[in-house]
Amino acid sequence: MDIIIDTVKKLETMMRDSGCEDSGVVLDVCPDSVNCQFERGACMTAFFGGRSADFVTYDPVRAKTKISFMFGQPLDTPQVRGAAVAIINVAAGFFCLSRILHSCPESSHKDCHRQLVHELGGKHVFCVGSTPALEAAFRNTMVTNSDDADVILVNSEGIIEPGSGEIIRNAQETKRIVCIGPSAAGIARLNRLDHWCPFGTC
Repeated sequence: MDIIIDTVKKLETMMRDSGCEDSGVVLDVCPDSVNCQFERGACMTAFFGGRSADFVTYDPVRAKTKISFMFGQPLDTPQVRGAAVAIINVAAGFFCLSRILHSCPESSHKDCHRQLVHELGGKHVFCVGSTPALEAAFRNTMVTNSDDADVILVNSEGIIEPGSGEIIRNAQETKRIVCIGPSAAGIARLNRLDHWCPFGTC
């Protein structure tokens, strides 16, 4: 299972014959954006149909493209996978499937962190993607094997990892899976996964 390819297929089915798939999408990098505390990298923003949405990545791109560029493609590099998720995010916002398109202001970081730690207190946590802000908070309950976890957290870095889909599929029946941060919003909504971003903005 490749969660990005599977999500693109769902988006393709949803958009079929709408004409939207051939409308233009602009990908750009927003250096002044304040990133979610659980994401690391540069903020790549996708613009489509008067909406915009972010994806934080170490491999951002600037390009003019179409949503249909993703359809039937292998999406096999971090750069292309990140661009695909940015487009998924803005499409989910355009179709009113997601209300979380951008990160919260830095003033909300402390409350968000505190609430998540409270929510997952005492649980064994496995992170897909590097999350230094949480590794310290869950120092005593962080596990290195997903089989030992009660909760699996997936951030922007984790979403584009090729093996993340298999981890999610294998754990869906027995563990709580939580996508965290605005970058994971579109994937979470289209796959009906829990999403944690209480202060994210539209």
